[in-house]
Amino acid sequence: MIHTWKISFGEAGAETIRTGNDAYYFFQEAISMVSEPAAVYDVAVSFHDTGEIFDFLDFTQQDVSEVLEVDPSTLSRWRKEDRKLTKMLTKIILEMDQVIAKGIRIFGSEELLSQWLHTENTSLGDQKPSTLMKSPYGVDRVDEAMEAMSWGAIL
Repeated sequence: MIHTWKISFGEAGAETIRTGNDAYYFFQEAISMVSEPAAVYDVAVSFHDTGEIFDFLDFTQQDVSEVLEVDPSTLSRWRKEDRKLTKMLTKIILEMDQVIAKGIRIFGSEELLSQWLHTENTSLGDQKPSTLMKSPYGVDRVDEAMEAMSWGAIL
């Protein structure tokens, strides 16, 4: 998440400091172009822009349709139209992206994160984290597992 802080150093006035620009991985550039932090909530990504994140997670067309809660044939139409996703779907995609960015920071590389995402995990009910990321609740569980690992838990 991007945070904006206004800090005053005496009479010199307030200085604006932005932190958290690395909170996203695939959508970092798109989010950084948003001028005000609150405007992030009005961002709607296009279906075309989701390709990289779904490819990284090795999602099939059926998996993508499950995540976006649409029929697989709808995805073909969205691809042709370069359709913008709803704010709710965008929120889900951006949350997935934040978890991926956190994972890359924790594991140190895309390759190591990808390996962890595609390996069954006992703490996640013997499921692959990438499989769990097909649902918003699963994204939260994967995020919690990575957060625990960042504090030293072995998962």
